[in-house]
Amino acid sequence: MKRILSIALCLFMLVPMLAACGSSDSEDKGAVIQMYLSSDIYNFDPVYSYTDDATTKIMGLLYQGLFEISESGKVENALCDDYEIVEDAENDIYKMVVTIKETGWSDGRTVSVDDIVYAWKRILDPEFSCPAASLLFNIKNAKEYNNGDVSPDDVGLYAVDSKILEIYFDGPINYNLFIENLASPMLVPLREDVVGKAVHWSTNVAIIVTNGPFTVKAFTPKEKLTLQRNAYYYRTSKQADDKSVNPYKIYVDLSMSSTKQLAAYNDGTVFLDSEIALDSREGWKASAKTEDLMSVHTYYFNTKNPLFAKAEVRRALSLALDRNKMAEIAVFASPATGLITDGVFETTRKNSFRQTGGDLISASANMDEAKNLLKSAGVSSGSFEIMIRDSEVEKALANYARDQWKKLGFTVTVNALKGRKYTTENEYDVYEDQFLTAFTSGEFDVAGIDLQMLSTDAFGTLSQFAVGYSGTAIDLANKEDWDPKPSVTGYISEDYNSLIQLAYEADGDREARSKYLHDAEKLLLTDCPVVPVLFMKNAYVVSKKISGVEFNYYGGFDFRDTSLKGYEAYTNVDKKN
Repeated sequence: MKRILSIALCLFMLVPMLAACGSSDSEDKGAVIQMYLSSDIYNFDPVYSYTDDATTKIMGLLYQGLFEISESGKVENALCDDYEIVEDAENDIYKMVVTIKETGWSDGRTVSVDDIVYAWKRILDPEFSCPAASLLFNIKNAKEYNNGDVSPDDVGLYAVDSKILEIYFDGPINYNLFIENLASPMLVPLREDVVGKAVHWSTNVAIIVTNGPFTVKAFTPKEKLTLQRNAYYYRTSKQADDKSVNPYKIYVDLSMSSTKQLAAYNDGTVFLDSEIALDSREGWKASAKTEDLMSVHTYYFNTKNPLFAKAEVRRALSLALDRNKMAEIAVFASPATGLITDGVFETTRKNSFRQTGGDLISASANMDEAKNLLKSAGVSSGSFEIMIRDSEVEKALANYARDQWKKLGFTVTVNALKGRKYTTENEYDVYEDQFLTAFTSGEFDVAGIDLQMLSTDAFGTLSQFAVGYSGTAIDLANKEDWDPKPSVTGYISEDYNSLIQLAYEADGDREARSKYLHDAEKLLLTDCPVVPVLFMKNAYVVSKKISGVEFNYYGGFDFRDTSLKGYEAYTNVDKKN
C-alpha cells in the first residue's frame, strides 16, 4: 500500500574491477532504468520493516540473511554456505554449526559471523523493542535474556571464527522449523560499529552499510533515493564476468507525485511503476501484474485508552468496516479474512495456515451488531485519532474508517505523520520516522500499519501479542518494573498467553502447535486489540524493455538479474546521483 517511490534504475555496465578500485566517471558501468517502487521510506533498519510494506518491497535488495525462502516456499541457503546439526545427549550438547560464505559489506569489509551475533542479540536485548525476538527463542537463554533474566553473554551464540557460528539449544528442537524462521527478513546481519553511530543511523547514507545486492547511495525524503550495486556482494575476483548483480543503480525520484510517475511510465522514461496512483488504479486493474506481499493492513487499538478497554467496543469498530468496500478503495488488495496471510505455512510449505484456519472475519459490515455491542458495553460516544503514515492509500482507507466509526457516534480524526530531519551531535543529518516513533512507544489511539508476516511460521506474528513473547522493551533501570511487557496495544489475556506458551512448548509437534496457533488467532480476533482489514498486493506495470524482474517470497523486488534493452540511450539520466 503506500504511494510509490519513483525509481530510476540506473544500470551501467559492470566494469572489470571492484567499485572501490577507482574507476573514472566516463566508464560504462551499466544501464539506466527509471522505476517507481513504493511510497516514502524513512528508515532502512530491517527490524522495523514489519510496519510498512513500502519498506518490505526494497529491504531484500539491501540485506541478506543466512537462509531465504524460494518462490515455491522451499528454504534455501543464502549467506549460509553449510550447516551441521550436532546432538550429544550424553554431554547434553545440542547445537547447530553454520559456516557462512565469503561476501562483503558495501564499504568493502568482509561479512563476519560477529555481525550475525550482534544483530540477533540486538533483537533480543530486553531494552530494545522488536517483535521478531520470539523467532530466536529456541536458542539457549535467548528467551531469558529478552525477559531480562540473564546477560547477553549467556545466550547460546558463539563466533568460533569469522566464518563459523555455533548456535546452542537446551535440548533437541524442530531444527527445520528453526531454520525456516532464520529466513525471516528481520534476522539479517548488521554492523555494531555502524548502528552505534546515531539513533537513526539507518537514514543517513554516510552511515548505512548493507550486505545485500544493493546499498543506499543517496537518500533525501521527498527528493530522491538511489540504490547502487554492492560491489562486494559475492565478488570473488576482479574479472569482468565476475558479477553477482547486473544493475549498477536504482534511482528513485521522490519529488514526483504518483500521478506524475505514472505519466512518466506512459511516456517511456519510467520503466517500472510499482504502485500505481490511487485515482488511476481502476483503469490499470486488468493489465497490472500483482504479487502477494504477505502484508495485512491492520488497525491497532491502544487498549490502555479507557475508550478501548472493552473488547466489545473494539469488536464493534471492526464490525463497522466493510472490507469489500475498503478493497475497492485500495484496488490492489483483498478483504482480510484473518490476521495471518496466505503464504504462511500450516505444517509444511505444501499447506496453508490461512486456508486451514478458514475465514475468521466477515468481509461485509454489520452496523446493527456493532451498535448492539456498544450498547452492551455502555459506550455511545467518544473521541479518538487514527494515526497513519502520510500515504494516499492509507489516507483513503483511514477516511473511510473514520466515516464508518462516526456513524456509531464517535468523533474521529485522521493524523498522517511524516518524517523529520535533524542533525546529530556527530553532525550527521538523519531522518526520524515520526509514525514509527509514536507507534513503537504506544503513543496512539488507533494506528494503521501494514503488518508484515515475520516469517512463514504463524507463531512469529501471533506471539508478539502475548506477554513474555512480545519483544517489548523493559526498563532495566527500574528494578520494580522488570516484568515482561505486552505488545504496543497493551493487550493482556491470560488465555491468549497460555495458548502461545503451549504452542512454544509444542515445538517438536508442528501439527499440535498449529492447533494452538489457530485457537490463538481466533481469540485475538474475538478480543480485537488488532483489526485486520486488507491483504495487500504489490501491483506493478513494467516496460517490455526490461527483463529479469523477480520477487522474493515476501513480495519484495529482486533486481539482481534485471536488464534494460538499449540502456546506452539512458546513461545520462542520473549523472548527478
